[in-house]
Amino acid sequence: MKRAIIALSAIGIFIAGTSFAVDHSQMHEMMMKKGGPKPDDRIELKLPETMKVMQKGMMRQHLNTVSDITAALAANDLTKAAAIAKDNLGWNQAEEQRCNMVSEMTGEKDFLTYGMAVHKTADELSASAAAGNRDKALEQLSKLIKNCNACHEKFRH
Repeated sequence: MKRAIIALSAIGIFIAGTSFAVDHSQMHEMMMKKGGPKPDDRIELKLPETMKVMQKGMMRQHLNTVSDITAALAANDLTKAAAIAKDNLGWNQAEEQRCNMVSEMTGEKDFLTYGMAVHKTADELSASAAAGNRDKALEQLSKLIKNCNACHEKFRH
């Protein structure tokens, strides 16, 4: 019985290894079709590791908030969408302090500009949703996501 388990484990490892090799080969082929590997030219935000972990956690929370806003808009619950956007992602003194701190620690003044754009767009989205303008809120949600992407296109950890 023990030999059978070991043999099955070995087969599983072999299958997993083969699967990885096939996946790797396909990924390599796709990458080459896009012009091959490219360097990551984004500006590295030089922060202590603990701050990087904290900041990445906040960004994941921002994504959860975007998901919650999207769900509320899809359900046509504009009051809920407005509250989520304002309360969880809006520009406030705490967000300003966090963005300022990262900007000052890294010497990257643009970080504050990008952060402010994300959070102030959340305020605009909130105002549109509160006013009952779902289409405008959706436009601002798209703008908010593009603001997030612009920051990620410029900076990395």
